[in-house]
Amino acid sequence: MIELSSFHASALWSHIVACYAATLLPLVVGLPPIIAIMESVYVMTEREIWRQIARYWGRLFGIALLMWAIGSIVLIILYAADPGRFTRHLHGIPGLALTLLMTPLVFGGGVFLWRLYTDWLGLGRLQHLLITWLWMLLSTLSALKIAIGYGLMDNPSGAYLDPGTLQVWIHDVPLALLNPAAQTRFVHLVGSSYLVAATLVLSASAWYLLRGRNVQIARRSMTVAASFGLAAALSLAVLGDRDGYAGSPGQQMRIAAIAGEWHVQPAPAPFVLFGIPDPDSRTTRVAWRMPWLLGLGAMHSWRKPVAGLDELEAANVERIRRGLAEFMALDNKEASSRAAGSNAAKVGANPDLGYGLLLLRHVRNPLQRNGDEMTAAARDTIPDVPLLFWAFRAMALLGAYGIVLFGVAFWLASRRQLDRRGFLRLAAWSLPVPWVAGALGWLVSEAGRGPWLIDGLLPITEIQATASEMAVAAIAYTAIAGLFAAGAILSIRLVRLGPDGLKIWPVDSDATKKY
Repeated sequence: MIELSSFHASALWSHIVACYAATLLPLVVGLPPIIAIMESVYVMTEREIWRQIARYWGRLFGIALLMWAIGSIVLIILYAADPGRFTRHLHGIPGLALTLLMTPLVFGGGVFLWRLYTDWLGLGRLQHLLITWLWMLLSTLSALKIAIGYGLMDNPSGAYLDPGTLQVWIHDVPLALLNPAAQTRFVHLVGSSYLVAATLVLSASAWYLLRGRNVQIARRSMTVAASFGLAAALSLAVLGDRDGYAGSPGQQMRIAAIAGEWHVQPAPAPFVLFGIPDPDSRTTRVAWRMPWLLGLGAMHSWRKPVAGLDELEAANVERIRRGLAEFMALDNKEASSRAAGSNAAKVGANPDLGYGLLLLRHVRNPLQRNGDEMTAAARDTIPDVPLLFWAFRAMALLGAYGIVLFGVAFWLASRRQLDRRGFLRLAAWSLPVPWVAGALGWLVSEAGRGPWLIDGLLPITEIQATASEMAVAAIAYTAIAGLFAAGAILSIRLVRLGPDGLKIWPVDSDATKKY
């Protein structure tokens, strides 16, 4: 009989890596392009102030890189020690995944020391600029690795389930790497990291201007952050949902839950801007709909209908029934051994087996199921609708706030009116906004997968983890929280010191000097 004994541990690691990506990774990915822009201006203009600006924000990047490097090492050690680690169930590209993780880590160690002491190691302007741009490219590899992993979990393109061992194998590596869900997540992860970094520079610069400190550095930094942040915020709005989200049943279920739609919406499908989703009555009360928006956003078409939760659940009942038939066939040991001995036979041979395994939540032996248990298993495929509904709208609202904030910042910078104190106060207090939005995005991602570890292939059939697995997970969560707190404390101290306190730039003799 097939057993699923440690999927819950893998789910814990999915949440841990999500926390890591939401807290420690954004500045490591987002700050390098901003610093590269500043250094590029220095190379083109040969104005010393731009070199000092790049050196100062480079020190802040050094703190973020140190926390990220330590966190990566800690997670790798704990990941290897956890018996329920994710790689126990997914095989085929572990070497590539390790390379994508370790390459920027190793390179980052040297860059961190170089950035921390800001000595530039005697390098010329152009040489230093090339290294900065190179790090910008390398830092995105960590985001790419995370995007590929979670893309496979959301849409297991190029993967199949081994019916003999219940392991997921990648049989088509190019197809897995070019997974539309992974591409979408990569664009969204990089864009959100850019927005976080731009907000940090904008907020810290606004704090300096409010206090009349480092005015020349703060104005120039704020101008770069305004332009870069506006581009990042607009790219998230335009490209954040690009491709892949309607490519699998699980993604369709997530879209329907986010939209709060229980029935098929004919094309062009409207989007519920506001409503009160009620899972008990399976309706969304007080629904305010905007025409066409759901069809254009989810399907990128005004001609395709969008499936509702009821219809998707009914389709899953049929898939569970087919998966149960596959499960019954695999109960024969000889058939299982033959399947386990032939990779060709396994690829695509049991496409609905994972749905049949959903019954393990409700009955010890799926062969002893009844109609009510099959209906309950299908209902499990519906995620927490109110949670996704409100988390997505809160994330979108914060994203809209970011567009307005950076739009106003760009307009004021273009008119050289960044001294408006009302806006400076708003910018200074906006620092946590992109982090909160990013956390909400990861919440939508993880909760939207519902009962699946890997959508359609591996269900999470146990909700209890062993004591050792919970201990390792607790250590990992604590390590991430501790590193984030340490990085925040060091960054705040660095910002309070400022370029003048660090002797990077002399205190401005004329705080009102224009540039």
